[in-house]
Amino acid sequence: MKIGQVVQGHYQVVAKLGYGTGSTVWLSRDLWEPKYWALKVHVNTLKHNQELEVYEHLASVDLADHPGQEYVRKLETSFKLRGPHGEHAVFVMKPLGMSLRSFQDMQREGVFQKDLAASAVDQVLLGLSYLHDAGVVHTDLHSDNLLIALTNDSVLAKVEENEMQNPCPRKQIGDSFIYVSRHVLSGAGPLTISDFGQARIGMEQHGNAMPVPYRAPEVILNMPWGSAVDVWSVALLAWDLLERRGLFRIYNAESQELNDAHHLAAMTALLGPPPPDFLKRSDETRKYWTEDGEWRGPVPLPPATDLNTLARDTAEEHRDMFLSFVECNLCWLPEERLTALQSYFHPWLRGKSPEDLL
Repeated sequence: MKIGQVVQGHYQVVAKLGYGTGSTVWLSRDLWEPKYWALKVHVNTLKHNQELEVYEHLASVDLADHPGQEYVRKLETSFKLRGPHGEHAVFVMKPLGMSLRSFQDMQREGVFQKDLAASAVDQVLLGLSYLHDAGVVHTDLHSDNLLIALTNDSVLAKVEENEMQNPCPRKQIGDSFIYVSRHVLSGAGPLTISDFGQARIGMEQHGNAMPVPYRAPEVILNMPWGSAVDVWSVALLAWDLLERRGLFRIYNAESQELNDAHHLAAMTALLGPPPPDFLKRSDETRKYWTEDGEWRGPVPLPPATDLNTLARDTAEEHRDMFLSFVECNLCWLPEERLTALQSYFHPWLRGKSPEDLL
């Protein structure tokens, strides 16, 4: 892709918006009508486009009245683009603004105030409720995949003008160009769940999934898993919006098995030993615990701790309700976690005490 290039006869590329491991995203002006579109161009080595399959599934589900639709990115259309080294799938979507991660990085302390964090979690849970009702598990929920919608599209014309007046830095390699991405922010529109490349269709799944720090225990231990893994991720997302130190850090051990052991040891130190019912669900639990839940993993068990001790940045007046929200969704047994909709009605998000909901 090159800035200035016209694709499919009417999408003119005017700026680069971002990139990931398997795609780049470009702002384009529609030459047939006064509109701007985001073009997501996938690498040509993609064997199976899981994201396209998920978008097609969502389009086939009749949930037109679901309030969570507003918080999930939609696919307008798609096409194939032939490049010098093969064919690329291209998604045409409504342009969105910067990621929640980029916005958080702009905060003075690197964390959000309670109201902003709660509003973000609130919207994510509504979007998740829609996805789960549609039979989709996202599996990749983190702040880089949550984009802030624009409230005023006029900023897109300014992005194009800025690119013409002050071209972004770029590097040329042969006939190809690598461009620096531009951030776009215009008001606080709906927070939008994006990137369905790792999403799964169906409520019972198997196999590896999720970003390492956000992985639920049933995924690490190769148990069957489902929509509850997304709620586990939301609890960790909420924590990361308000706290500078993550609950489960990435461990740079010499093997994935040791990384998993460190991760499960940290969970044990925080949550206590897994219940017997959980331990029976996978033979792999024997590597880490006895039948009675006593730790015997290949790495030392950290000192026991609790969320209240670890919460250092959350304002004291909101802390108890916030920690209650996290505790309700960080449970060994997936069925003991709240659903996305139940989480949405938690007192921390609704601004009430537990007694008000009785």
